[in-house]
Amino acid sequence: MWLPVLALLALALWGCGYRPVGSPAAMSREAPTIAIPLFGNRSTEVGLEAVFARAFAETFARSGAVRVVPREEEADLVLEGRVASLEHSSVAFFDIDRSLVRKVTIRVELRLKNRKTGKIIWKDTEVLAEDYVVSPNYHLGEATRAMSIRRGAATLSRRVLDKILLVLSAGAVSFNLRLQR
Repeated sequence: MWLPVLALLALALWGCGYRPVGSPAAMSREAPTIAIPLFGNRSTEVGLEAVFARAFAETFARSGAVRVVPREEEADLVLEGRVASLEHSSVAFFDIDRSLVRKVTIRVELRLKNRKTGKIIWKDTEVLAEDYVVSPNYHLGEATRAMSIRRGAATLSRRVLDKILLVLSAGAVSFNLRLQR
C-alpha cells in the first residue's frame, strides 16, 4: 500500500530538482580546479608542511567535488595553508614524572583564493588535537606521535573540505561568473 505512494513521492522530489547536498547533479558540470601547494611551517616540527599538503590533496581529490591539479597556473582556486604552531602536552600519567598519553595540538591557518583575481574567497584558522600513547621505546613512541599527526591532518582536511564546499555552493553562481572573467 505504501510502496506506490513512496515511489510517487520519490519521483516528484527527483523531478523538482531536489538532490542530496554534494551529489554530482547538484554541482556544476565542470568542477573547479584547485591547487594545494606545500604548506608553510612556522612550527619547530620538520616535515609538517608536506604531511598537511598531502592529506589535503588526497582528501580533495577523493571527494570528486573539485579537481586537484599539480600546478597553481592550471587551477581556478588555490588553497594555501600554514602550520602556525604545534604543542605537546601530557593528558594521562603513569606517575608524577612519566606520561602515558600525550596530546598534540596544531594550529593551521588556511585561505582559499581565486587564482585569476587573487581575491580571498575563504579563510580560517583551524585547531586540531590528537592524543597518542607514549611508549618507553623511543622509536615506537615517535611512530605513534607521527601517526597521530597524520590522523589529525586527515581529519582536518575532511572538515575543511566540507567548509569549502559550503562556501562554493553558497556562491556558485557568482563564483562561476568570476572565474569566466
